[in-house]
Amino acid sequence: MLAVLLFVVAPLQVAGAITGHYVGFAFIVVLIVAAFMLSGSRLAVGMILIAIILIIVAMALELQRPSAVENYLDAIAWLIAGLTLSAVVAGAVFAPGKVTFHRIIGAVLLYLNIGLIFVGVFDLVALLEPDAFKGLDPLQGNISIMGNLIYFSFVTLTTTGFGDIAPVHAYARSLTTIEAIIGQLFPAILLARLVTLELEDRQNS
Repeated sequence: MLAVLLFVVAPLQVAGAITGHYVGFAFIVVLIVAAFMLSGSRLAVGMILIAIILIIVAMALELQRPSAVENYLDAIAWLIAGLTLSAVVAGAVFAPGKVTFHRIIGAVLLYLNIGLIFVGVFDLVALLEPDAFKGLDPLQGNISIMGNLIYFSFVTLTTTGFGDIAPVHAYARSLTTIEAIIGQLFPAILLARLVTLELEDRQNS
């Protein structure tokens, strides 16, 4: 569901095929499902509920009088959701135990959540510094730019770097570098951990 939101719904919004409200609704659905999945942790559920409330408030504000406020609320919601899901999923992926299909799927979800976190961070930087990114329109009153930030975040995470959107502000460049480094290190760390878990499981069998 998160992959559909990031790579189907968001691009449709950028292309003008759907309005920003559909992205908000899709994100709420993803977070509601996440809340049920994380029901064992009250803190995680509470954080997800805060993210849902922020998105609903942002959508309501956009309907009444579009401004920069809903963009800040959206960015904070993406950041809260990404951090919460990443913390819970990372605990499950890297915990001791047998390597299973669900652990692999969890690793993929964790990778997507890293990109999600940086979407929220880049959004905040672009709001605070309108010229932080070259090739990106100002975010003030333009929520569709979120789709472009999703694109930029995952292009950076995978170290593809097409250059159509580029960080020019010091904060944006620093964050982009951090995401690129994480994108390089995550697969290696994950593979090393999975191999270690598999060897431990074989020794205990």
